[in-house]
Amino acid sequence: MTINFNQNYFQLFELECSVSVDHELLEKKYLNFQKKLHPDKYVNASDHEKRLSLQIISYINGAYETLKNDYLKSMYLLKIKGYEIDDQNNTISDPGFLSHQMELREELEKIFKQNDLKYKEKFSLKINSLKKKSLNEFEKKYSKQMFDDAMEKIKEMKFYISIENELKKE
Repeated sequence: MTINFNQNYFQLFELECSVSVDHELLEKKYLNFQKKLHPDKYVNASDHEKRLSLQIISYINGAYETLKNDYLKSMYLLKIKGYEIDDQNNTISDPGFLSHQMELREELEKIFKQNDLKYKEKFSLKINSLKKKSLNEFEKKYSKQMFDDAMEKIKEMKFYISIENELKKE
């Protein structure tokens, strides 16, 4: 039962360090880890081995959750490059995007007031499309090693995710 905690998540799953991850392969490797290393396999082991198993499976679960989520994976890719996003400071200084945010928030308020299911679904598709566009732009900036610009795209993604979450609450 050995895992190198110093390797990054892509190395752990033997995947290319990229925005595009083969989700089938990721799932297959994850299930294989679970089969071999799940704490239930160590019920009769020593306390040390049980704790180690728990640490390993926690690390694997965290890596898996990160790599299957586009937003978390994008943040992780930048972290590998030495860039970290402060979750408390997600302000975007681009006046055009700020105006865009206000328009979307107004549209969201309108949806809540009207309680129109078709309008809500259409808006949800629009937000999802905008989120994917930000992810694609992140990938372009990241591949060109324009990490500051890539960080801005992550902030945009986070905004769209927050809108999606608000939509789900209603």
